[in-house]
Parts: sequence; C-alpha cells; structure tokens
Amino acid sequence: MRVVCTAVPGSGLFLPTVPLAWAFRAAGHEVLLLNNGDGARAAAGAGLPVVDPLPDRDLWAEFMAAVAGMLKGGGRQPDRGGFGWFGEQMIDGMLPVARAFRPDVVVSTLEQGAGRLIAGALGVPLVEQGIRLGWAGLDEHAVGARQDIADYLELTRERLGLPDAPVIPMATVDVRPPSMGGVATDTQFLMRYVAYNESRVIPGWVTLPPTRPRVCVTIGSVLPALGGIGALRGMLASLSTMDVEILLAAGDIDLSELGELPSNVRPLGWMPLNALMPTCAAIVHHGGSATVMTPLAYGVPQVALPKFADQPLNAGAMAKRGVGVTVNEPEEVGAALAQVLDDPSFAKAAAEVRDEMAEQPSPAAVVARIQQLAG
Repeated sequence: MRVVCTAVPGSGLFLPTVPLAWAFRAAGHEVLLLNNGDGARAAAGAGLPVVDPLPDRDLWAEFMAAVAGMLKGGGRQPDRGGFGWFGEQMIDGMLPVARAFRPDVVVSTLEQGAGRLIAGALGVPLVEQGIRLGWAGLDEHAVGARQDIADYLELTRERLGLPDAPVIPMATVDVRPPSMGGVATDTQFLMRYVAYNESRVIPGWVTLPPTRPRVCVTIGSVLPALGGIGALRGMLASLSTMDVEILLAAGDIDLSELGELPSNVRPLGWMPLNALMPTCAAIVHHGGSATVMTPLAYGVPQVALPKFADQPLNAGAMAKRGVGVTVNEPEEVGAALAQVLDDPSFAKAAAEVRDEMAEQPSPAAVVARIQQLAG
C-alpha cells in the first residue's frame, strides 16, 4: 500500500502524526509525507520520506507573524485567515508530487484541508488522523471546523478544476481515551496515543529517581512566540518557594528575559516531554493538546494555565476527568500544584487514564484497519 500523509507544519499539529506514519513504514508500506518548513525538517529527522512543496517559504512562521500582528493591533494581516490558508498555499506544490507517488490512501489531519483535495483529485480514500483531546470524528466542533476549511478551499478547488469531494472523511482516527470522549465505530478507529516530541540526547540524570518531587514546566512553542514570556515568569515565581525540583522545558526561549532563575529551577532548553514524564510527579503547562496527551499517557497529574485556541477545551477535559487542575493566572499555579501533589485522587485518576490509553489499539493495529479500508 502507498500512503501520503500530511498535516499543518506547526509542531503541535504535526509531531503527533509521526507514530502512525512510522507504523505504516514498519508494516512494509510505502509512505510519503508532504509538509513545510519545520514540519518537513522534523519529518526528515524522524527518518520519514518527506517533500516540502514550498521549500523557499516557512508557512508556520508567516502564520505566527500574522497572528502576532493581529493580537498587537498592527503589522501585516492576511486577507484570509484560519487553517484553510495552509492548504491554499501548499496544494499547488503538493498535488503533482502526490499524483506522481500514486497513493492508495491519503492520511491527513483535519487542519490540513489539502489532504481532502488530494484524495478527491486522485480518487482514493481519505482517512483523517485525529491529534487532539478536544474533538475528533463527528463531534460538533470537528464537523464545524472541517466544513469551515472546506468552504475556505472551495475557490482553490475550483481554480484547479478538481472534483468535489466529501467533507466527511471515509474514516477517522481518534486518540482520545474513551473516558475523555474517545469513540469507536466502524469508521472511527480508536488508537493509542504514542507520544512523539522529536528526539534529543537525554542527560542521564533525567532518567534517575529524583530526591524530591520533580515537576516539569513548559508553555509550548506558540505562547512564547506571541509574547507569553510573562506567564512563564509568573509561573516560576509562584513555584519558587516550593520544595520541588522544576525542570524547565523552555525550547528556544531566551531565558535572559526572565532574569535570575529561582534556585529550584533546572533549565533544559528543548527536551522531549515523553523523556521527562517517567520521573515527574506533575507537569505545569499551557494546555496544548499534545502537551496534555503526553502526561496522560504516562499517568502524570497536571496543572494547566490555558490561554487561547483549543487550550481551554483541553484543560477543561483534563480537569473534568480529575487528572489535574486548571487555573486562570500564573500566580495561582503554586497553590494548584500543591493541591495536585498532596491529594492522591489526582495521581489515581491519572493512573486510570494511563492504563485506559494503554489498552487502546496500537498504531500497527490501526494500520491494518486502514489497509482493509483501502482494499
């Protein structure tokens, strides 16, 4: 079987797709990823065949600059916005490559509407890979978002003379645990969430048991790009007096803006969350979907400070299940973390969800179902 996989190039919207792509390859199928910028480079770093349809542009950087401009009330703003923009920009370069590859199936995330156009043009099944905790399949939000992207791309479809294609994919992959919304049907395949956050050489001490509770703190990649460094400063100040070891997974953030770090903080730069979770007692984060799902897979309680996009939805689902606490202000993080560490019900609920996720079908099992679907 030949499989084209595609997603939006933002790290949180692409990296969760890597385990399924590798499951296809491990099963002996031919796989080609179509992505741009950091998404394409991350795919190559994961050892996957990838083509960048726009090698001279970085669409995610352009998108984030436009969003930052809108939030600041100035700067260049796009004529049209939303995730449909990525498909609009990428489809001209993607389509000839996909035609030459001759896939039997297209696997795309909801956000990358070009996947639907490619599947329609080539007359092959479209499987939508769910990557979020907030929605999948025929959930109301997913149906609305899918239709919005299809409407956005209608002008592009007409310009290219492509046949109309169903907005609802032939099948969807749902990584949510059933107790947090996951649904299994004949056309919606539950799949175990396998955390992938790129690879780095991990310091040996990270794998060793800590002498006091170890807590990971991260605010992802989007919030810092939009000026969210102040939230991180407030978080660390709130945690500075606690008897815990803080692992600051700060990515490429310039920490000099924070001044002198509290004595209980160990900055790590960019470090895969899945490497940190086995020895962490809790995690404090911004509520990004992949950032919520990764500690769920390891049974780690959470504190979330959501700000925008799907973050409040992810954090709300986490709190409703009892695996953590959601707060509104950075100054509230310390008290919330103390609550999560002191009340064993949070660790119990987190362990229940971890075990539930471990029972879900593996990516390899989902590959077999997609192969059957594609004939």
